[in-house]
Amino acid sequence: MHNDIPERTRIVTGTEPRRLNHRHVSLARRILDVAAERGMSPGERLAEQALASLCNVSRTPVRKALQILAEQGLATPDSEGGYVLATDPVAGGRLDAGIATDRESEIHDAVLRDLAAGRIAETQTVASLQRRYDVPRQTVQNVLLELAEENLAERAPGQQWLLKQFAVGPDATARSYEFRLAMEPLALSLPDFRRDFTAMAALRQSMLLLRAMPEAGFDRGLFDRIDLDFHLLVARGCGNPFIAEALAGHHRRRRKVAGSSHVGTFRLMQSNQEHLQILEHIERGQMELAADLMSVHLRLSSAQRPRLAGRGVPSLFRAVS
Repeated sequence: MHNDIPERTRIVTGTEPRRLNHRHVSLARRILDVAAERGMSPGERLAEQALASLCNVSRTPVRKALQILAEQGLATPDSEGGYVLATDPVAGGRLDAGIATDRESEIHDAVLRDLAAGRIAETQTVASLQRRYDVPRQTVQNVLLELAEENLAERAPGQQWLLKQFAVGPDATARSYEFRLAMEPLALSLPDFRRDFTAMAALRQSMLLLRAMPEAGFDRGLFDRIDLDFHLLVARGCGNPFIAEALAGHHRRRRKVAGSSHVGTFRLMQSNQEHLQILEHIERGQMELAADLMSVHLRLSSAQRPRLAGRGVPSLFRAVS
């Protein structure tokens, strides 16, 4: 009997359901993001070692994550061992949101809520969190490792961990835009910017897919993925490893904490159009213009204007299209 296990927390293999590890599910989603970012197509091999390096983990959790993708029909076993991609990671590669997971997911979200509300201090130990949430030590350790991978926590001296309250507090969004306004236009204007035409072509295809969607059927989950991929492309292309590292870490954390839930659908549709126009100028090598448009895009997003006059793209974007 498995009636006491919610359907959303288990995957059925044969007749036996099993609960999933929160970190493995998150890593499976990250692998799909990597596949989309690198423009991978169905049938391409998902190499464990390469994914482990890209995701900054060991091969063991990558293997577990690939098993989850296979169970969801997003990867298939390869005749030579390992797995290959089974679907387009941009248009169809979405992990079922309903499979998430065990107690770790609940504690992960509870820590972030309590941190944002000031109910817990930034400096914590495994033991202190274990007492607060009344869970096993291993659960807390796994949650802290997950937060560290998301750039929301880091190890401190001794047995302590530092939780990054500034990233989830009430001023986090405004401070995030200040940082991005200073760094992203600069990244685009650096002389060593490298254009990844394969990744840009995959992004263009995804953006056009979003642009064709009506407002009522707009896919916010797909937008969030494409938004991350677009801004990561800018970060990694800039040619300065310090700026690239800072921006890439910030965008992963931003996606985990904020997403698009607080933004009106029409503004997201505008953002996608702005992304597309910036991408076009990057492809043409018009980097100063791309940097200027990035500044406009970030200021509009910071203002969170779901509707602008005329329900069209801003005049500056129309002028250069």
